[in-house]
Amino acid sequence: MTVGRIRRWPTAGSIFAKMIRCTSTMCEPESDGDREADVTAPESKRSGSVLRWVLLVVFSSLVATGVWATGGGRVAAWLIEREEVLETWVARNTMLAGLLALGVYVVVAGLSVPVATLLSLALGRMLGFWPALVVVSFGSTIGATLAMVVARTLLRESVVKRLGDMGQGVLAKFERNGTFYLYTLRMMPQVPFVLVNLAMGLSSIRVWSFFWISQVGMLPATALFVFTGSELPSLKAVARGDAGEILSWPLMACLFLLGVFPLAVRLCWPSSVGEEAEVDVQGEAS
Repeated sequence: MTVGRIRRWPTAGSIFAKMIRCTSTMCEPESDGDREADVTAPESKRSGSVLRWVLLVVFSSLVATGVWATGGGRVAAWLIEREEVLETWVARNTMLAGLLALGVYVVVAGLSVPVATLLSLALGRMLGFWPALVVVSFGSTIGATLAMVVARTLLRESVVKRLGDMGQGVLAKFERNGTFYLYTLRMMPQVPFVLVNLAMGLSSIRVWSFFWISQVGMLPATALFVFTGSELPSLKAVARGDAGEILSWPLMACLFLLGVFPLAVRLCWPSSVGEEAEVDVQGEAS
């Protein structure tokens, strides 16, 4: 597929777009201005207290939506009940724990089991930020790639019937915008993970391109979720909903970023690609 040059994107997203859409040719460097956003913390104690409770509600909503509301309550209860035992075992068997966690995450991502949010938080809590980031990033990408390959080879006819017109629409937009469209979808956490995997299985994208674009695209949101987990005092504290025990300033900053990240992606990306990605999200939701 021949992709034209990208011109006049006054956003930080143009750097990634240039890299992705010029994978097979030499591209001339372009300079773009960077935007900086300043977030000022509340000065009064009252405002700080309100902010803590608002962020606690945001965090609880993320967990509830991604775990309990999707049938992961038993997994959550199991992890919370055995948290101390698991922490002790992980401390004594760090390497083995990381490998097992990677295998579990590959299966969860490949089968689109709705407990990925919980696992990201739990692994961040038990493994620490950097080890958990490696496990979650590679686990989710390997699982997504396996799902894409299975959709392309073994389940192609079933996937075509399942996705219907929506899948054809995604493919048409992919053909029009190139691999940058996949990158945009991966950067938007609200886009259904399984939809992207299955739809790309019907496309002509190479497996390696799908792998590395997915990994780079999902990395920012993955880092935010894992860091959130690494800042939690314990999973039991989350279950109790104790704002004073749970929330610290680094964690509150991370929760704020989790809330504004999808909006920031939408504003930074080219309007045509961003609007098409939003249409796919709305179509899947309906």
